[in-house]
Parts: sequence; C-alpha cells; structure tokens
Amino acid sequence: LVQTMSGAPSAPLSVTAQSQSPDTVIVAWQTPTETNGDLLGYYIYYQVVGTTDTSRAEAGPNDATYIISGLRPATEYVITLTAYTEGGESERSGEVLVQTMSGAPSAPLSVTAQSQSPDTVIVAWQTPTETNGDLLGYYIYYQVVGSTDTSRAEAGPNDATYIISGLRPATEYVITLTAYTEGGESERSGDVLVQTLSGAPSAPLSVTAEGKAADAITVTWQAPTNTNGDLLGYYIYYQVFESTETLRAEAGPSDTTFNIS
Repeated sequence: LVQTMSGAPSAPLSVTAQSQSPDTVIVAWQTPTETNGDLLGYYIYYQVVGTTDTSRAEAGPNDATYIISGLRPATEYVITLTAYTEGGESERSGEVLVQTMSGAPSAPLSVTAQSQSPDTVIVAWQTPTETNGDLLGYYIYYQVVGSTDTSRAEAGPNDATYIISGLRPATEYVITLTAYTEGGESERSGDVLVQTLSGAPSAPLSVTAEGKAADAITVTWQAPTNTNGDLLGYYIYYQVFESTETLRAEAGPSDTTFNIS
C-alpha cells in the first residue's frame, strides 16, 4: 500500500463578511470542495481598499467563521481566504468587500468662547482629528458656573462657530463640545470658561422724594432687582414742574439716599 502526498486544497467557498462594530468584521465560509489531504486551517487576508499593506489572520481547520478585530471605523476592506494542508496553500477565494461601521469621533479641537453681548457668546472650534465616519454635527453644552442645570445646543457638521443666545448678563458660563456620527458621540472637549458682558440694570425700586427744607429735597430708593453686572452708581434726574430743563445729579453704587439742594 502506498499513499500519495497531500496536495494544496481548493479555495474556500461562499465567503462572506459583515461588519459587527466599528472595529470588527465577521468572516464566514464553507469548506473547500477538495481538501487533498488533512485540512490544517485557513488564512484570512485583509487590507484597506486602495492600499498594499495586507494583514493575515489564521483560523483552525474546523472553523467556519472568524472575527477580525482592530480595524478602522467607517473603512472599506477587501478580504480573501485560502485553505492549507501539508501539501500547500490553496488559491485565494474571490474578493469580498466590507465596510466597518461608523464609530464615535474624537473630541472637537481648539474650543474657544467669547462674549459678544450681555446675553450672547460665540463658540468656535476645529474639526476632530478622527471623525470615524460621516460627521453629523456638534453638541454645545453650557451651564452657569456652580450650577447643575445644563443646556444643549446643536450645530451642523460643517459649522465651526455657534452663537449661544438668551444668556444672563455678567454671568460666568462653562462650555464643552462634542461631535457625533451614526456611531455615537465623542468625549467632551475640555471646559472653556467665559463671562457674558455686563448689561443695563433694572430700574431702582421704591423711589420716594420728600421736601426737607425750603430749598432741599431728599430722594430715597432701593437697589435694582437685577444689576446685570457691577453697579457703578445712580443718576437722579429732576426738573421744576412744567419746566423743560432737566438737571442730573449722581450718587454712588452703595447710596440709597441723595439730597437735592
């Protein structure tokens, strides 16, 4: 009795590939029609479409699937398989193309914020280094420093600035940004602190005027409900009844009375 030596098998059949996550693909196949000896295993070759750098993974002789990991998100790969015995390696199967799923992008870069008015801030940023898919937009998170109440605005994928409006005057805010794709939302950028500009205060309250002498009037008041910044003082306007000439006096920010004489 004599046994011929093992030969190279025929190529694996019905090769398929499907993305499971942003960095994994599952490859499936069927056993070659001709093994030509004891099948020792399979080689899975894969590379990014358009590149020449090929990687190789190995599966056992009884395997019919293999998960390739460590891939790039939102990237198209070409995959081929071979089977091998002691007699050699088969020809490669037909090429299979597969694109990995989108992943969460990296955080936006170089985030800045600048007050434009008492109630608006303009936020600027640069595109993330890794988008890991089609960028769908940005989320701008902002809150008053020391508060837990966070608001969120949304900007488009091609935007690089956003104006937050409806803010409180003379108030410090903390701002962070994220980017997002179909694969998810990035980590937040670093915190940016910005203070809105001062605004005009509300009017003084409980204003009274009382004649104290033939030539003197005492005016009293209470501080405004909203100062909207550092209060610098008060203007007291007065004029003789039925006159068109208005005079103005000035009181300090801590004053609540003033004598017109």
